[in-house]
Amino acid sequence: MLTINDDARFLQLIKALDAGWEIDQPVLIRSTWRTTHEASGTYHFILRRKAHDQTTLLSLPPSPELLTFLAEHKIRITTF
Repeated sequence: MLTINDDARFLQLIKALDAGWEIDQPVLIRSTWRTTHEASGTYHFILRRKAHDQTTLLSLPPSPELLTFLAEHKIRITTF
């Protein structure tokens, strides 16, 4: 279920990409202890802005918008 807070987190990713950050693939997903299904874990994005030599981590819960974004952009995902 998507909450207002989850939507804000996804928008944070979109704004970071618009500001010149790039996703360092693969995106890491840590499944919850109850399941190994990709739609139930936390997605960890390593973002880089090479021109400024900056790296940051953004962790997002799954949402329909996030899963669609990952599929449309063919972003690799690795479970850890």
